[in-house]
Amino acid sequence: MEEEKKQPAPLSEEEKAEQERKKRAEEHFVEGVLTRGEAAKPQQGKLPPGATHEIVEEKEGEQPKIRRRRFSTTGE
Repeated sequence: MEEEKKQPAPLSEEEKAEQERKKRAEEHFVEGVLTRGEAAKPQQGKLPPGATHEIVEEKEGEQPKIRRRRFSTTGE
């Protein structure tokens, strides 16, 4: 007997709005990190000085995916 796959419950308008706010906040954060030059691809396995985030994925027409690799201690 094959098990039925449960479909997730439809999202309420509040849940949809919250997801959209989170998505916009994440996009804004990534944009700021990129603008400030805090994200880079590793060079010979290491991030360049000043970079706190690694660019882990880039797709044409989409914002790159980044991952924090270290913290800045300069206070800038």
